[in-house]
Amino acid sequence: MPRPAKKARRPAAKKPSRLQQAAQQVAVDADQVRQDLGKLLLSLEDLSVEALKEVSDRALALIAEKTGVERKSMIGAVIGGAVNTVAGLFGRSEAGPKKRRVRKAAADG
Repeated sequence: MPRPAKKARRPAAKKPSRLQQAAQQVAVDADQVRQDLGKLLLSLEDLSVEALKEVSDRALALIAEKTGVERKSMIGAVIGGAVNTVAGLFGRSEAGPKKRRVRKAAADG
């Protein structure tokens, strides 16, 4: 007696991995940043020379501030890594390899 044909199951919809979700969110955020930057640049078109100088001065101050913070954090990370390395080399004394006892062969007497 022939068996009834099995209905084809739909494969379960895979949830995107965290990495894929993060990549999609980064793409969405990048698009939004591009749009916002475009609006910002268009808004500069209507400013006077004096106002543009103020914008430029503020932008340069922000760049210097952010560069300084990044530099300080990088220097802190390098110093922290060096301190950990030095502490690892000299701060902790490691015991030498354990000596194994060698059994002496019993002399036949």
